[in-house]
Amino acid sequence: MTLESVLALPASERDPQKILDNLPYAVMMGIKAELAPGTKTPLRFWLDATETHMGNPTIPAMHGGAVSGLMEVASAVHLLTFMKIARYPKLIDFTVDYLRAARLQTTHASCELIREGRNLTAVQVKAWQDDITRPVAMGRAQFLCADAD
Repeated sequence: MTLESVLALPASERDPQKILDNLPYAVMMGIKAELAPGTKTPLRFWLDATETHMGNPTIPAMHGGAVSGLMEVASAVHLLTFMKIARYPKLIDFTVDYLRAARLQTTHASCELIREGRNLTAVQVKAWQDDITRPVAMGRAQFLCADAD
């Protein structure tokens, strides 16, 4: 199933993992997603740590680029999963605050839609490892989104 065919579906029927499977960067990084309706985070993303994600081998810690890559892809796929948009949104601005060292272990991310405008959409994304209340990074993304109409 191509990205175009996934995005041709109504937003309520889109599978975030099928979207990720059509994004070469997400496939290369190994980013996964699951829908968990009825929870605080209805769409969760994760990245299983590998040696290619290592930034500091003495700790060992995840590379900041791997964490921010997970967060950026998560914010875009969150929009594609829940909004009626026909193509991948264009990233305008992405800001990350690193809060603590991310150990070389599975890192999770969840997103929250902050503002949906006619053209610009703002998303907040949080990345954590063992405890959702202790994030390793927080991010804000601004996207230019095209309507499906």
